[in-house]
Amino acid sequence: MVSRTDFRRYLWWTRSPWLLAVLNLLCVVGLCAVSAFMLWDMRRDAERRTTAAAQSLVQVLSRDIARSIGMYDLSLRAIVDGWRLPAVMNADPETRQLILFDRAANAENFGHTLVFDRIGTLIISSKTSSPEPLSYADREYFQYHTTHADPVLHVSVPLVSRLTGRWVLIISRRLSNPDGSFAGVVLGSIYLDYFRQLFAAIDPDHAGTVTLYGPGGTIVMREPFDEQLVGRSVSATDSYQRMLQTRQGVFTGPAMMGEGPRTFAVAQVGELPLQLSIALTAEDIYAAWWQKALVLAAVVLSLCATTVVLTTLFRRELSRRKAAQRATAALNAELQQLASTDALTGLSNRRRFDEVLERECRRAMRTGKPLSLLILDADYFKGFNDRYGHQQGDAALRLIAQAMQGSIHAYSDTAYRIGGEEFAVVLPDTGEAGAETAANRIRQAVLAQAMPHASSPHGLVTVSCGVAALPAGQNSDPIALVAAADAALYEAKRRGRNQVRISTSAERHFLVIEGAQQSRL
Repeated sequence: MVSRTDFRRYLWWTRSPWLLAVLNLLCVVGLCAVSAFMLWDMRRDAERRTTAAAQSLVQVLSRDIARSIGMYDLSLRAIVDGWRLPAVMNADPETRQLILFDRAANAENFGHTLVFDRIGTLIISSKTSSPEPLSYADREYFQYHTTHADPVLHVSVPLVSRLTGRWVLIISRRLSNPDGSFAGVVLGSIYLDYFRQLFAAIDPDHAGTVTLYGPGGTIVMREPFDEQLVGRSVSATDSYQRMLQTRQGVFTGPAMMGEGPRTFAVAQVGELPLQLSIALTAEDIYAAWWQKALVLAAVVLSLCATTVVLTTLFRRELSRRKAAQRATAALNAELQQLASTDALTGLSNRRRFDEVLERECRRAMRTGKPLSLLILDADYFKGFNDRYGHQQGDAALRLIAQAMQGSIHAYSDTAYRIGGEEFAVVLPDTGEAGAETAANRIRQAVLAQAMPHASSPHGLVTVSCGVAALPAGQNSDPIALVAAADAALYEAKRRGRNQVRISTSAERHFLVIEGAQQSRL
């Protein structure tokens, strides 16, 4: 089972505001990358669906147009076949009209069905049994049949009918004599409104521009409708030439009308010289995609912005917390330092002295190395305070502390103020001789300060020092060591002060006994 401490250790990264910011940034980048991929895939799908719908629509329209024109062509074929029968042509006009023209010729959106003789004079009409003898010899379709003996259906360019004044598309066939010579033309007219209604009847939400092209690339009908474009030729454009080669399919090319690229879905209308296309702009293809993309982008950007804001706020709060923790740690360290430091002299205090001495005693017993202790006391300090005042007395104590710090090894020896005018120095890895030398060095340093002391026989501020050494490999406890150093200090004071005394053999023997008793306990 994972402990709470281990769990916190696993989540160490949550305590780093910059690492959290980087991780959140990676999440935002990842979210944006996934969204971008989705948008790109949706864009491709929108293109596939739009072009597929356009291709399906153009095929349906082309089949519808081909079927309608094919049905009308059947009426023209019937007239051509009836023309060859003398009985039909010799019948009275009313009977001949009933025989030659079926109901398809009079269907809605189909105009006049007419028969012209070899000089272009109107002789038969589907609308009347006695047509006015107008001449149509100048029309393109009539001139075409006079020079072409083929029996194929001819489709004209869009033109304005002389009978109705409306735009029509003319389909016609040649009439031939039994010897094959030109006998005339039979034609049918299809109102362009038929194509307009057909295009307008498709899905109003369809994308793109629907265009029907006639012979020579002339525009027969266009949705959205623009009458000014009817009859205009686009045969010189690259996209029209490519449409003739493609016949059916999808390609991308420059616009035939207007500017910019277009995606064309094209289809040939049966075997007729008619082509149908749906031209798609980028706006047509991606209109629905743009709506979804903007919504998705707004949502993703909102989420990313929220994530960034929350991450910033969280990082700021975490930074504040870490700063507060650092300030608390610094304050605790300062408090710890204050708790273990003497405010007057800057030396460690009695509490710290007890901790270090106990630790060094254990280390000395564990490693077998020597340990020494110095206890110093300012001589005649009460008389100094009485004569010079407590502020000067504080200055004398600071002078003694400075002398101690300047006379010991900073990396191993430590100095303490353990009482009013009483000081101590712990000397790890130091034997009796080294301790005595250190004590005399401190005593001389205090004396060298030459601070006047009229209440002292020496005339200057001095210290007395007691030395207690723990021989290598012997056991002791801190209390016994302090007692031995104190005894030596009292001996130094008894002998006149301003001197160093080392604990006697009896005191050292007491030290050893005390250590042994502590070990047995």
